[in-house]
Amino acid sequence: MSLNIHDIARKAGVSVATVSRALNSSGPVSPKTLQRIKQIALENNYQPNSIAKGFAKKRSETIGVILPSLVDEFFSEVLRGVDEEASRANRYTLVSSSHDQRNIVETLLEFMSSGRVDGIILMAPYIHGDITGILDRSKRPLVLLSSGDGLPQKSSFNFDNYQGAYAVTEHLIKHGYRKIATITGPEGNHDAEERFRGFKDAVTHAGLNVADHFIVQGGFTLKSGYYGFMRLVTQVEKPDAVFAANDMMAVGVFEAAKSLGMQIPSSIAVAGFDDIFLSRLLTPRLTTVHVPIRELAIKAVRYLIQMIDEKVDPAKVYHEEISTGLIVGGSCGCTNSPDRSFL
Repeated sequence: MSLNIHDIARKAGVSVATVSRALNSSGPVSPKTLQRIKQIALENNYQPNSIAKGFAKKRSETIGVILPSLVDEFFSEVLRGVDEEASRANRYTLVSSSHDQRNIVETLLEFMSSGRVDGIILMAPYIHGDITGILDRSKRPLVLLSSGDGLPQKSSFNFDNYQGAYAVTEHLIKHGYRKIATITGPEGNHDAEERFRGFKDAVTHAGLNVADHFIVQGGFTLKSGYYGFMRLVTQVEKPDAVFAANDMMAVGVFEAAKSLGMQIPSSIAVAGFDDIFLSRLLTPRLTTVHVPIRELAIKAVRYLIQMIDEKVDPAKVYHEEISTGLIVGGSCGCTNSPDRSFL
Protein backbone atom coordinates (compact mmCIF):
# COMPACT_ATOMS: atom_id res chain seq x y z
CA MET A 1 0.00 0.00 0.00
CA SER A 2 1.44 3.37 -1.00
CA LEU A 3 2.06 6.11 1.53
CA ASN A 4 0.06 9.32 1.72
CA ILE A 5 1.20 12.68 3.03
CA HIS A 6 0.08 11.82 6.58
CA ASP A 7 2.22 8.65 6.60
CA ILE A 8 5.27 10.61 5.47
CA ALA A 9 4.69 13.22 8.19
CA ARG A 10 4.47 10.47 10.84
CA LYS A 11 7.65 8.75 9.63
CA ALA A 12 9.57 12.04 9.45
CA GLY A 13 8.29 13.23 12.82
CA VAL A 14 6.98 16.50 11.41
CA SER A 15 3.62 18.08 10.67
CA VAL A 16 1.62 17.50 7.49
CA ALA A 17 2.06 21.19 6.67
CA THR A 18 5.84 20.79 6.78
CA VAL A 19 5.67 17.82 4.42
CA SER A 20 3.45 19.80 2.06
CA ARG A 21 5.89 22.73 2.03
CA ALA A 22 8.81 20.39 1.42
CA LEU A 23 7.26 18.44 -1.45
CA ASN A 24 5.71 21.48 -3.14
CA SER A 25 8.58 23.94 -2.46
CA SER A 26 5.94 26.28 -1.08
CA GLY A 27 7.59 27.46 2.12
CA PRO A 28 10.62 27.35 4.42
CA VAL A 29 11.87 23.93 5.54
CA SER A 30 15.28 23.25 7.09
CA PRO A 31 17.73 21.46 4.74
CA LYS A 32 17.99 18.47 7.09
CA THR A 33 14.21 18.05 7.37
CA LEU A 34 13.80 18.56 3.63
CA GLN A 35 16.31 15.82 2.88
CA ARG A 36 14.63 13.41 5.33
CA ILE A 37 11.16 14.00 3.87
CA LYS A 38 12.32 13.58 0.28
CA GLN A 39 14.22 10.43 1.16
CA ILE A 40 11.14 8.87 2.74
CA ALA A 41 9.03 9.86 -0.26
CA LEU A 42 11.62 8.41 -2.66
CA GLU A 43 11.98 5.11 -0.78
CA ASN A 44 8.24 4.59 -0.77
CA ASN A 45 7.57 5.72 -4.37
CA TYR A 46 5.30 8.49 -3.16
CA GLN A 47 3.36 10.21 -5.96
CA PRO A 48 1.38 13.35 -5.09
CA ASN A 49 -2.27 13.22 -6.05
CA SER A 50 -2.60 15.90 -8.72
CA ILE A 51 -6.39 15.74 -8.63
CA ALA A 52 -6.47 16.33 -4.89
CA LYS A 53 -4.03 19.20 -5.26
CA GLY A 54 -6.32 20.64 -7.88
CA PHE A 55 -9.34 20.50 -5.57
CA ALA A 56 -7.33 22.26 -2.88
CA LYS A 57 -6.58 25.06 -5.33
CA LYS A 58 -10.14 25.01 -6.71
CA ARG A 59 -8.74 23.87 -10.04
CA SER A 60 -9.06 20.80 -12.22
CA GLU A 61 -5.37 20.83 -13.27
CA THR A 62 -6.73 20.08 -16.74
CA ILE A 63 -6.33 21.87 -20.06
CA GLY A 64 -9.12 21.68 -22.61
CA VAL A 65 -8.03 21.18 -26.22
CA ILE A 66 -10.37 21.66 -29.19
CA LEU A 67 -9.01 20.60 -32.59
CA PRO A 68 -10.65 20.34 -36.02
CA SER A 69 -9.69 16.67 -36.32
CA LEU A 70 -7.90 13.92 -34.42
CA VAL A 71 -7.22 11.76 -37.47
CA ASP A 72 -5.19 14.04 -39.74
CA GLU A 73 -1.44 13.72 -39.10
CA PHE A 74 -1.04 17.49 -38.65
CA PHE A 75 -3.57 17.68 -35.83
CA SER A 76 -2.28 14.49 -34.26
CA GLU A 77 1.14 16.13 -34.00
CA VAL A 78 -0.41 19.23 -32.42
CA LEU A 79 -2.13 17.05 -29.83
CA ARG A 80 1.06 15.13 -29.14
CA GLY A 81 2.95 18.35 -28.44
CA VAL A 82 0.17 19.71 -26.22
CA ASP A 83 -0.10 16.51 -24.21
CA GLU A 84 3.67 16.15 -23.70
CA GLU A 85 4.06 19.73 -22.49
CA ALA A 86 0.97 19.54 -20.27
CA SER A 87 2.31 16.34 -18.72
CA ARG A 88 5.63 18.03 -17.97
CA ALA A 89 3.67 20.69 -16.11
CA ASN A 90 1.67 18.02 -14.20
CA ARG A 91 -1.52 18.87 -16.06
CA TYR A 92 -4.05 16.64 -17.75
CA THR A 93 -5.60 17.23 -21.16
CA LEU A 94 -9.25 16.91 -22.12
CA VAL A 95 -9.57 16.71 -25.90
CA SER A 96 -12.47 17.31 -28.27
CA SER A 97 -12.63 17.17 -32.05
CA SER A 98 -14.78 19.93 -33.55
CA HIS A 99 -16.31 18.62 -36.75
CA ASP A 100 -18.51 21.64 -37.39
CA GLN A 101 -19.52 25.06 -36.09
CA ARG A 102 -22.24 23.65 -33.82
CA ASN A 103 -19.84 21.13 -32.31
CA ILE A 104 -17.33 23.87 -31.48
CA VAL A 105 -20.00 25.99 -29.81
CA GLU A 106 -21.27 23.08 -27.70
CA THR A 107 -17.77 22.07 -26.65
CA LEU A 108 -16.78 25.62 -25.73
CA LEU A 109 -19.89 26.07 -23.63
CA GLU A 110 -19.24 22.76 -21.86
CA PHE A 111 -15.58 23.56 -21.19
CA MET A 112 -16.28 27.09 -20.03
CA SER A 113 -19.25 26.43 -17.78
CA SER A 114 -18.53 23.05 -16.19
CA GLY A 115 -15.27 23.81 -14.42
CA ARG A 116 -13.75 20.67 -15.96
CA VAL A 117 -10.84 22.65 -17.41
CA ASP A 118 -8.74 25.56 -16.15
CA GLY A 119 -8.01 26.92 -19.62
CA ILE A 120 -8.56 26.16 -23.29
CA ILE A 121 -6.45 25.77 -26.41
CA LEU A 122 -8.64 26.24 -29.47
CA MET A 123 -7.65 25.51 -33.06
CA ALA A 124 -10.61 26.37 -35.26
CA PRO A 125 -10.15 27.23 -38.94
CA TYR A 126 -13.33 29.31 -38.99
CA ILE A 127 -14.05 31.64 -36.07
CA HIS A 128 -17.20 33.72 -36.48
CA GLY A 129 -20.78 34.11 -35.34
CA ASP A 130 -21.64 32.29 -32.12
CA ILE A 131 -18.03 31.28 -31.48
CA THR A 132 -16.86 34.91 -31.48
CA GLY A 133 -19.61 35.87 -29.07
CA ILE A 134 -18.80 33.04 -26.65
CA LEU A 135 -15.09 33.83 -26.65
CA ASP A 136 -15.74 37.54 -26.15
CA ARG A 137 -17.86 36.84 -23.05
CA SER A 138 -15.67 34.18 -21.51
CA LYS A 139 -13.26 35.00 -18.68
CA ARG A 140 -11.59 31.59 -18.78
CA PRO A 141 -7.94 31.64 -20.02
CA LEU A 142 -7.81 30.79 -23.70
CA VAL A 143 -5.14 30.55 -26.41
CA LEU A 144 -5.92 30.34 -30.12
CA LEU A 145 -3.92 28.35 -32.65
CA SER A 146 -3.78 29.18 -36.38
CA SER A 147 -6.72 31.55 -36.12
CA GLY A 148 -5.21 34.58 -37.82
CA ASP A 149 -6.40 37.98 -36.67
CA GLY A 150 -10.09 37.14 -36.47
CA LEU A 151 -10.02 37.65 -32.68
CA PRO A 152 -7.20 40.14 -32.02
CA GLN A 153 -8.29 40.52 -28.39
CA LYS A 154 -7.32 36.89 -27.65
CA SER A 155 -3.76 35.58 -27.35
CA SER A 156 -2.72 33.45 -30.28
CA PHE A 157 0.09 31.49 -31.92
CA ASN A 158 0.28 31.16 -35.71
CA PHE A 159 2.66 29.95 -38.38
CA ASP A 160 4.03 32.40 -40.93
CA ASN A 161 2.00 30.78 -43.70
CA TYR A 162 2.51 33.69 -46.07
CA GLN A 163 6.30 33.56 -46.00
CA GLY A 164 6.38 29.77 -46.29
CA ALA A 165 4.17 29.78 -49.40
CA TYR A 166 6.12 32.68 -50.89
CA ALA A 167 9.43 30.86 -50.35
CA VAL A 168 8.38 27.54 -51.89
CA THR A 169 6.75 29.28 -54.89
CA GLU A 170 9.82 31.45 -55.37
CA HIS A 171 11.95 28.29 -55.33
CA LEU A 172 9.87 26.81 -58.15
CA ILE A 173 10.23 30.03 -60.15
CA LYS A 174 13.99 30.12 -59.64
CA HIS A 175 14.06 26.52 -60.82
CA GLY A 176 12.72 27.71 -64.15
CA TYR A 177 9.02 26.93 -63.89
CA ARG A 178 6.77 29.59 -65.39
CA LYS A 179 3.30 28.01 -65.51
CA ILE A 180 2.73 27.33 -61.82
CA ALA A 181 -0.69 26.19 -60.64
CA THR A 182 -1.98 25.90 -57.10
CA ILE A 183 -4.53 23.73 -55.32
CA THR A 184 -5.74 25.93 -52.48
CA GLY A 185 -7.10 25.08 -49.06
CA PRO A 186 -10.77 25.51 -48.11
CA GLU A 187 -12.39 28.90 -48.50
CA GLY A 188 -12.47 30.97 -45.31
CA ASN A 189 -9.62 29.03 -43.70
CA HIS A 190 -6.96 31.43 -42.39
CA ASP A 191 -3.98 29.19 -43.17
CA ALA A 192 -5.29 28.54 -46.68
CA GLU A 193 -5.84 32.22 -47.37
CA GLU A 194 -2.36 33.20 -46.21
CA ARG A 195 -0.75 30.44 -48.26
CA PHE A 196 -2.61 31.53 -51.36
CA ARG A 197 -1.61 35.15 -50.75
CA GLY A 198 2.06 34.10 -50.47
CA PHE A 199 1.80 32.05 -53.67
CA LYS A 200 0.10 34.86 -55.57
CA ASP A 201 2.60 37.52 -54.47
CA ALA A 202 5.61 35.34 -55.34
CA VAL A 203 4.25 34.77 -58.86
CA THR A 204 3.33 38.43 -59.34
CA HIS A 205 6.65 39.75 -58.02
CA ALA A 206 8.44 37.52 -60.54
CA GLY A 207 6.55 39.25 -63.34
CA LEU A 208 4.38 36.23 -64.09
CA ASN A 209 0.62 35.97 -64.37
CA VAL A 210 -1.64 34.19 -61.90
CA ALA A 211 -3.94 32.54 -64.43
CA ASP A 212 -7.46 31.78 -63.17
CA HIS A 213 -7.43 28.32 -64.75
CA PHE A 214 -4.28 27.50 -62.73
CA ILE A 215 -6.14 28.05 -59.43
CA VAL A 216 -8.19 25.10 -58.18
CA GLN A 217 -10.12 25.05 -54.91
CA GLY A 218 -9.06 22.23 -52.59
CA GLY A 219 -10.00 21.14 -49.10
CA PHE A 220 -6.73 20.10 -47.41
CA THR A 221 -7.63 16.45 -48.10
CA LEU A 222 -5.93 13.78 -50.19
CA LYS A 223 -9.09 13.43 -52.29
CA SER A 224 -9.25 17.15 -53.12
CA GLY A 225 -5.58 17.06 -54.14
CA TYR A 226 -6.24 14.08 -56.42
CA TYR A 227 -9.20 15.62 -58.22
CA GLY A 228 -7.69 19.09 -58.22
CA PHE A 229 -4.68 17.77 -60.12
CA MET A 230 -6.95 15.93 -62.56
CA ARG A 231 -8.67 19.22 -63.38
CA LEU A 232 -5.36 21.00 -63.92
CA VAL A 233 -3.83 18.47 -66.30
CA THR A 234 -6.93 17.77 -68.39
CA GLN A 235 -7.40 21.37 -69.55
CA VAL A 236 -5.93 22.78 -72.76
CA GLU A 237 -3.08 24.72 -71.16
CA LYS A 238 -1.30 22.57 -68.61
CA PRO A 239 0.95 23.75 -65.77
CA ASP A 240 4.59 22.73 -65.47
CA ALA A 241 4.49 22.87 -61.66
CA VAL A 242 1.85 22.57 -58.93
CA PHE A 243 1.92 24.03 -55.42
CA ALA A 244 -0.49 22.09 -53.19
CA ALA A 245 -1.37 24.17 -50.13
CA ASN A 246 -0.77 21.23 -47.80
CA ASP A 247 1.04 17.90 -47.94
CA MET A 248 -2.09 15.74 -47.85
CA MET A 249 -3.23 17.33 -51.09
CA ALA A 250 0.29 16.88 -52.49
CA VAL A 251 -0.01 13.15 -51.73
CA GLY A 252 -3.24 13.19 -53.73
CA VAL A 253 -1.36 14.87 -56.58
CA PHE A 254 1.22 12.07 -56.52
CA GLU A 255 -1.54 9.46 -56.67
CA ALA A 256 -3.27 11.20 -59.58
CA ALA A 257 -0.02 11.61 -61.51
CA LYS A 258 0.75 7.92 -61.01
CA SER A 259 -2.69 6.92 -62.30
CA LEU A 260 -2.08 8.99 -65.45
CA GLY A 261 1.40 7.59 -66.00
CA MET A 262 3.00 10.98 -65.36
CA GLN A 263 6.46 11.16 -63.83
CA ILE A 264 7.35 13.63 -61.08
CA PRO A 265 9.24 15.89 -61.69
CA SER A 266 9.98 15.16 -65.39
CA SER A 267 6.31 15.51 -66.40
CA ILE A 268 5.37 18.04 -63.76
CA ALA A 269 6.95 19.43 -60.56
CA VAL A 270 5.11 19.29 -57.24
CA ALA A 271 5.51 21.17 -53.94
CA GLY A 272 3.53 21.00 -50.71
CA PHE A 273 3.23 22.59 -47.28
CA ASP A 274 3.52 21.21 -43.69
CA ASP A 275 6.34 18.63 -43.90
CA ILE A 276 4.23 15.86 -42.39
CA PHE A 277 5.90 12.48 -41.94
CA LEU A 278 4.05 10.97 -44.89
CA SER A 279 5.62 13.51 -47.26
CA ARG A 280 9.06 12.12 -46.45
CA LEU A 281 8.04 8.68 -47.71
CA LEU A 282 7.09 9.85 -51.20
CA THR A 283 9.36 9.05 -54.14
CA PRO A 284 10.78 11.46 -55.10
CA ARG A 285 10.83 13.19 -51.74
CA LEU A 286 8.33 16.05 -51.64
CA THR A 287 9.61 19.63 -51.71
CA THR A 288 7.58 21.30 -48.98
CA VAL A 289 7.43 23.92 -46.25
CA HIS A 290 8.40 22.76 -42.77
CA VAL A 291 6.15 24.02 -39.99
CA PRO A 292 7.32 23.42 -36.40
CA ILE A 293 4.06 21.87 -35.21
CA ARG A 294 5.43 20.67 -31.89
CA GLU A 295 6.95 24.08 -31.14
CA LEU A 296 3.59 25.74 -31.80
CA ALA A 297 1.88 23.37 -29.36
CA ILE A 298 4.52 23.77 -26.65
CA LYS A 299 4.47 27.56 -26.82
CA ALA A 300 0.67 27.59 -26.59
CA VAL A 301 0.60 25.31 -23.53
CA ARG A 302 3.33 27.24 -21.72
CA TYR A 303 1.59 30.55 -22.26
CA LEU A 304 -1.81 29.16 -21.27
CA ILE A 305 -0.37 27.80 -18.01
CA GLN A 306 1.15 31.20 -17.30
CA MET A 307 -2.31 32.70 -17.76
CA ILE A 308 -3.90 30.07 -15.49
CA ASP A 309 -1.23 30.62 -12.81
CA GLU A 310 -1.64 34.41 -13.20
CA LYS A 311 2.01 34.85 -14.08
CA VAL A 312 1.02 37.06 -16.99
CA ASP A 313 -1.57 39.82 -16.99
CA PRO A 314 -4.80 38.21 -18.24
CA ALA A 315 -5.73 41.53 -19.84
CA LYS A 316 -2.52 41.56 -21.85
CA VAL A 317 -2.96 40.09 -25.33
CA TYR A 318 -0.01 38.21 -26.78
CA HIS A 319 0.45 37.22 -30.43
CA GLU A 320 3.34 35.22 -31.86
CA GLU A 321 4.00 34.17 -35.44
CA ILE A 322 6.37 31.21 -35.79
CA SER A 323 8.66 31.08 -38.80
CA THR A 324 8.67 28.23 -41.30
CA GLY A 325 11.43 26.63 -43.39
CA LEU A 326 11.89 25.28 -46.90
CA ILE A 327 12.58 21.56 -47.38
CA VAL A 328 13.90 20.82 -50.86
CA GLY A 329 13.37 17.30 -52.19
CA GLY A 330 13.32 15.75 -55.62
CA SER A 331 9.72 16.53 -56.53
CA CYS A 332 10.71 19.95 -57.88
CA GLY A 333 13.64 18.64 -59.93
CA CYS A 334 16.34 19.22 -57.32
CA THR A 335 18.62 16.43 -56.14
CA ASN A 336 16.69 14.15 -53.84
CA SER A 337 19.53 12.79 -51.71
CA PRO A 338 20.22 14.23 -49.30
CA ASP A 339 17.31 16.63 -48.78
CA ARG A 340 18.29 20.24 -48.43
CA SER A 341 16.72 22.27 -45.67
CA PHE A 342 16.55 26.04 -45.37
CA LEU A 343 15.17 26.72 -41.90
